[in-house]
Amino acid sequence: MRNLSLILALTASLFFCNCSSDNHRDSSDPFEEVALELIDSLVVDELSPLQLQDVNLESEKVLLVGKNRNVLLTDLKGEKLNEFALAEDGPNGVGRNGAFGYKFLGGDRFVAQGLFTSYFVYDLEGKQIRKIPYNAKELYRISIYKSRTTFHPYMENGQMMMIGEELNFFSNEEMDPKVLGAGFYDKISSIYRYNMDSEENEILESFPASWEPRANQRYVGNLIAFVSLHDTKKSYALLPLQGSQLFIYDVDEEVKLREDIQLEHPNRPQNAPTVASDGTAGYSDYPAFSNVLFAGEYCLVQFFSTIPESKISELRAIQEQYFNTPEYREATKQYVKPYFILVKNGKQVGIINELPVNGTVEFLDKNGVIYINDNVNPEVERDYNVFYKVKIKD
Repeated sequence: MRNLSLILALTASLFFCNCSSDNHRDSSDPFEEVALELIDSLVVDELSPLQLQDVNLESEKVLLVGKNRNVLLTDLKGEKLNEFALAEDGPNGVGRNGAFGYKFLGGDRFVAQGLFTSYFVYDLEGKQIRKIPYNAKELYRISIYKSRTTFHPYMENGQMMMIGEELNFFSNEEMDPKVLGAGFYDKISSIYRYNMDSEENEILESFPASWEPRANQRYVGNLIAFVSLHDTKKSYALLPLQGSQLFIYDVDEEVKLREDIQLEHPNRPQNAPTVASDGTAGYSDYPAFSNVLFAGEYCLVQFFSTIPESKISELRAIQEQYFNTPEYREATKQYVKPYFILVKNGKQVGIINELPVNGTVEFLDKNGVIYINDNVNPEVERDYNVFYKVKIKD
């Protein structure tokens, strides 16, 4: 029954894609809707919902983590190769609280980001090889993401390196927008390059000088930026969560800005609204960016539409704690939807307004394959996990 239901799901989705396969996408039109094609799926025989952490095409291996915080290693079809119980205090553990995420380091190791304690390097048998001090000294704030990891380990000249995001380089006083105003963007950053061998940490910029709010000295809030390391490990994408610009950097001995790319979408304003730096601003329906994935020729930028301010005012009039009401949940279903902007060769080449299958985008590989997690809120209950592979069609 399992195989039959999966085949039916794949067949239905393939029919959806083939209906529009004759439409040629004009890459000169940034608003052209991009055609997607369901090509395959990663099926894992596991009851509890899994989240995809990383895919290594060279070694043909996949890292996943379950609700029980166990780490699974599979092949590209989902066949289990190994399973590790690392959320414990033993010699191979990361601590009972588990880790923020797991990423491959080359084809024969992976790295776990402990909860503000250490980074842990493992071989593919689950043996801990190295324990490396965390690169932030204090804990001021915490963000946990369900469908993305915030660190990207790689090898450079024989040394273990990492590029990522960290919110704890600056204290609350150092980040006070009432003091800094728009100067916040000149001084504050959450992006780093960390040498895990020498334990040297380099803070990189989150807001380039050409980023519109910084260039015009406008304060638009204290959301930071996301980063995604390219599969070649020679460049990365930087995405400030407000505004409409994507930045591509070259990674060498020095990190250098290469491209400043304008992003547009019909469902998103071009400029982020100016807000008060004293924290008095209320609810805003401005749709900040929510993810960036960078691999091969493509960069995929995600945002969610939001509940309009007028609707929130209606809900607040019913009850001050409106976010606990059935009306709020219904408004979320009605208004909050994912949208994507696609970038190729340094320019926007289209948008994605609908996915051909249910689920959450979790990964983009160098072949232009998008991995969609249909396990947290599946349309059909099942006793196994499915990650659909959707191809960006040229």
